Amino acid sequence: MQNSRPYILSLISIFMAFHIGWGKETRSCNLSHEGIMKPFCDLCGCATNSGSFGFGTLSNSNFIGLRYVHQSFESRDGIFSDSPSSNEYLNTYQLWAQIPILQNIYATASLPYQDLKRKFENRSIEEALNGIGDASVMGWYKWQFYKKEDTVAVPYPVTRPLSKHSIQFGVGAKLPTGEFEERLTDRVNPGFQVGTGSFDGIFSLGYNYGGDKIGFNALLTYYLKGANKNDYRFGNQFSYVGTSFYRIPFNKFSLMPFLGISGDIYNEIEQFGERLADTDGRILNGTIGAECTLNRVILGANLAVPVAQDLFGDNVQAQERLSFYVNFSL
Repeated sequence: MQNSRPYILSLISIFMAFHIGWGKETRSCNLSHEGIMKPFCDLCGCATNSGSFGFGTLSNSNFIGLRYVHQSFESRDGIFSDSPSSNEYLNTYQLWAQIPILQNIYATASLPYQDLKRKFENRSIEEALNGIGDASVMGWYKWQFYKKEDTVAVPYPVTRPLSKHSIQFGVGAKLPTGEFEERLTDRVNPGFQVGTGSFDGIFSLGYNYGGDKIGFNALLTYYLKGANKNDYRFGNQFSYVGTSFYRIPFNKFSLMPFLGISGDIYNEIEQFGERLADTDGRILNGTIGAECTLNRVILGANLAVPVAQDLFGDNVQAQERLSFYVNFSL
């Protein structure tokens, strides 16, 4: 593990493979504490919050904070261009935290409150849902790389210096704390729900590089979905995110603008052991934002814009997704 270059090349290859496959079908803070965007939730449940949106900040400091996420979708109920449509507006108010356990082990957790609205093109009524959403808890192990030993130079001391590269392994679960309503599953977008009603497994692998000014992080996450009491199972999901950021120091605070990509791939929904047609899909987003650190306060904003998408048989179109958060370092 002295040389992290093979791991970097492997992650880059994975991202390239995703883009090629798509084309064939149609995070004052020192960057040595490299950050990573951690998983949040899925499109097919938990109020359509994408797993690629992240569950952390660019800085890897432990924190407790609040985040607001706004998303909107347009759903078309039919195969024709003039078929009736609806607009869904999803607002999430999330309490989230990252808490240390041991030197290289930490935990992350989130609890969202959902406020959802749906407006129909051919009706005057408006549909609304609100309540506690699905909570998530994860445990993480951070594997820090050491600098490569230079046999020509003076021998390394007993404690070798750390490099700027690290990887993280995460295992956790999404809990069925939000209410699931089966009556809403016959709509074009069955993800218009406060919760999924299911217990889901979450498995993540991340890579971080944190230099003095420039940083990069990547995260791959797989969601293994369970069936709820209605024998309704949202499709398993694979999420990926890559982010590059740059630290700009000022007298009393630091600013880190960032650019990146994120995406999700969803399997079909199942009920009573049968797969439901046109309930799978994928989406690729371009992301831009910035994070500001002032003493123990971390402020951030993130905008995700769809670049390519094919959701629910192309009957659901995701719009821009916006997030604001304020965290307090522990």
